[in-house]
Amino acid sequence: MLPIAHSSYWVASALASQYLPAPALQALQLRRLRSMLAYVEQNVAFYRELWARANVGPGSVRSLEDLRRFPVPNRRQIEEDPSCIVSQEHRDLYLAGTGYIRRSGGSSGGPQLEIHSDEASWSRLDGFYYRAFAALGFRPWDPLAYFWSAPFKKRTHNYLGIMPKVGVPAMLDEAAQLAILEQNPGIWWYYHPTSLFPLARKFPERLRKTAPARVICHAELLPDSMRKVIEDVMGQPVFNQYGTSEFNRMAWECPEKQGYHIDADSVIFEIVDDDGRPVRPGETGRVIATGLINRMMPLVRYELGDLVVASDRRCACGRTLPMIERIEGRLKDVFVLPGGGKRTPREMLEPYASIPGVEQYRVTIASDSKVELEVVTSEAGFSGVEAEAKKRFSALCPGVELGVKRILDIEKAPTGKRVLIRNRLRAAANRTRPEFTL
Repeated sequence: MLPIAHSSYWVASALASQYLPAPALQALQLRRLRSMLAYVEQNVAFYRELWARANVGPGSVRSLEDLRRFPVPNRRQIEEDPSCIVSQEHRDLYLAGTGYIRRSGGSSGGPQLEIHSDEASWSRLDGFYYRAFAALGFRPWDPLAYFWSAPFKKRTHNYLGIMPKVGVPAMLDEAAQLAILEQNPGIWWYYHPTSLFPLARKFPERLRKTAPARVICHAELLPDSMRKVIEDVMGQPVFNQYGTSEFNRMAWECPEKQGYHIDADSVIFEIVDDDGRPVRPGETGRVIATGLINRMMPLVRYELGDLVVASDRRCACGRTLPMIERIEGRLKDVFVLPGGGKRTPREMLEPYASIPGVEQYRVTIASDSKVELEVVTSEAGFSGVEAEAKKRFSALCPGVELGVKRILDIEKAPTGKRVLIRNRLRAAANRTRPEFTL
């Protein structure tokens, strides 16, 4: 099947399955899961041996709950030798490096991980990728300002005028990014929030005049306070999507903004506590994901190191896809208070974006009793920013010292992202102990 026809089929399938009755959606998940597990057992020795030691296999899966009997693989082992999960069928393609490749930012504390996909798997993922945009009114011919760290690889549908992209190199400074956006007014934006927020602070009038069709953030944690600043400047809602290099798109907001719809027909999403038990709605848990699409480098019960809040909400939009309430950030960046309480990365980042004059900021957990805040702001306004930041922080983390420092810029990683929170305690522990608890 031609790639464009293959992608079109999966677009139609994804658009239809988001409204399936819950039993039908679960049956679809189970069929895809059993098919994937059978394929993996036959083609990937790493999993075959892992499952044999746990006395489980595809034949023992009669319900989605049975997946929880399968062991969680050692993430560090996969990061250090990604080839161990490459399927035998696609090993030549992997060695040639000619498939579709996505690179993680290494934000888990481990090395950067390359995830390879074959053409058929990537075309299937296109359907789920498109669905999240279509939910917001996107049409196939709408141009998209695509903010990314590397030049995107044009595919057949791009040459045909389907989902045309305007590249916005992530490593450009804000002024250069704005110039590209001003040359392309009225188009869709797909942007990193840590670059969009400084634009909103530095150039609010110019940014508003670009009048984008929609603003979608991705690839980074988006605190509510940062979202509101951008929304107030743009005069329109900002939508967020949750994805990873390992699984591509995983969850996204629709116009109702009542949480994130999980692409349950593409990935099985478990939210568990430190003992591996499913958490209740409203509770924060760790994400364990199983991909149902990529057969070149399958990931089965892979712990992402992310924290989300579980939800049993049924969205007013009518979609039946299961939901998560909120994204809380990386497990490794959780701060443990001296008295024993805990603050998620999102909670640690919320207080500062709404302080007038703050253009960028970064939080560093320096010790059990001290946190450092770096802010980009004017010299004249710094004293006011410092006082307000300390006031807000004391309410969030009583008994903890906050040091505030003015800097000129927060550097970008090679991926174009700005790291908003760092944990020196966990970074030190990660060198000797790879697993953490919530």
